[in-house]
Order: sequence, then structure tokens, then C-alpha cells
Amino acid sequence: MYFLSRYRRGIFNRYRKGMPVSEMFLKDSAVAFRKLLDALQSKKRKTLLAYPHFPSRGSTLYQIARSLGWEVTNSMDRSFELALHWEYATVREEFGPLEGIEHVRVINLHCRDISKDVVDEQMESAFGYSTRIDPSNFQGIAVKKSLQNAVHDGQAVQCPCDPEEGVIYQRLIDSSVNEREVMDLRVPVIGGAIPHLYLNYRRNAERFKNVPDRSELCKDVSSKLSSEEVAQIIGFCTLAGLEFCELDVLRDCEDHRIYIVDANNTPQGPPKHLSEKDKPVAIDSLSKAFQLAFIPA
Repeated sequence: MYFLSRYRRGIFNRYRKGMPVSEMFLKDSAVAFRKLLDALQSKKRKTLLAYPHFPSRGSTLYQIARSLGWEVTNSMDRSFELALHWEYATVREEFGPLEGIEHVRVINLHCRDISKDVVDEQMESAFGYSTRIDPSNFQGIAVKKSLQNAVHDGQAVQCPCDPEEGVIYQRLIDSSVNEREVMDLRVPVIGGAIPHLYLNYRRNAERFKNVPDRSELCKDVSSKLSSEEVAQIIGFCTLAGLEFCELDVLRDCEDHRIYIVDANNTPQGPPKHLSEKDKPVAIDSLSKAFQLAFIPA
């Protein structure tokens, strides 16, 4: 049936371009099997629309939906009880169809741009300070990064230097916790609440590496963030239109202030190096926060 033009990208969901027919068939078969089981058990599974892209199995959203017993689709032809703008792009362009939805809530509908310079401007509005520097005038070591999200190309540069197009220059935030390691805070935000934190540790010499060397789950948010800092983070999310996201936050060991250096509106996780014991605890924490924020009792 995949030879029919309507189903070239899947029956129940619209899968990525170029996905092998065999893989699409297996994914659709899994959905059909769950629907059959639900019918035999007289069970109606609720459906979450994640549009326009179908979330990967490693995404936080997919794992939350599975924990709550919800089906996930990116097909607007199916009925659904909740929607979320899920587009794997720094600057979002495919929100038009979601603007026409009136019968359910659309999460993250108004988050349109998570470029590094936009994130920094929004942080300055919420916090009153910024990470950005002018590389032609700044004296010392700074950080150069692509404006695009999820590139992970940060590098230290000596300033003053000639600025390049398409990058942001930021002050080097020293998030060292000892002589060997730096620590980043990964902050999930769901409906204006922070259910927990991830503490991601890297070797000092590899502070720009994407994957941390080790991660810890921190259930006591107040042990790492003050109430004022939590309010500032939530204020930032409000400005950015972020209702469901994860933020990368650094605490400078010299001025002791926190800095939001990245915003992710299609988060993956929990972190790879989180213990197997803590991963289900984190998903349960996220799922409860998601249900409280977005699913009416």
C-alpha cells in the first residue's frame, strides 16, 4: 500500500524522507498492533500530535508519552487530544498548520527561533545581563560558536580578533567545580516548572565536548538554583515561548551567576551517562510534570 501517493511516507505517521519501506512497514505495524490490543481490551489510548516531525524513540517527548500511555503521531489526519510543535530546526518554519488548531492546546507554538544570539538576547531581558562580547574590542579568551542549534562547535579564541559571520562570541564562563572538571546544569522546564536537574560533568580540557563524561540526577532543584534564579529561568522561557524544553545553564565560579547558553525545544534524554537506576526516575518525574502542566484531570 506504500505505493499509493498518500501513504508514501507512512499510514499512521509521516516518517522521514528516504526511510526504507521495510522500516515504515514495521513502524506502522507496531501502531496497528497496539490499536488491535487496545480494541480487544476496550481501551482508548489518547493521542499526542507532534508536528511536523515524528519524535525519535530517544526523545524526551516520546518517552514521556510512552510512560503516560499515549500514542504519538505527526499526522494531522488523525484525531488527537494534545499537540506540540516538534520541528528539528533552529529557526522554525512549519508552524502554519498548527496555528489553525483550536480544539486542543498546542505546546511551544510560539517558540520560533532558538539561535544562540536570540537565546542570549532573551536571557539578557530576563536576567539583566548577557554572555555576548564584541570580539574586536574584548581582551582575553572568549568562546566562538555557530548560531545554529545542536552544532556543538564551541571553541576558545583569543581576542581581539576579526568577527566572522554566522557565529556568536561569548565570554568564557568558567563552570569548574574542581581542578579537573566543569559542571553544566541541564534544566528541564515543563509548563513553568522545573521537575529536576541533570548535573553533567566534563573534563576541564574538554568543556566543549557534546557528551558529558558522567551525569547525575538532582531531584532537589533548590540545592543548585535559588528561587530568584528559578524565576529568571521561567521568565526566560516565557519570553522565548518555551513551554516544554531543556536548557543548558552554566554557573560561573567567579561571579557565581548563572548563564543560559543553549535552549532545546526538541530535547533528547535523559542523558546517556545517567545511571540505569536514575533514568526511569527521571522519566517518571518528567511525566508527572507533563501531566500536571498539560493534561486536564
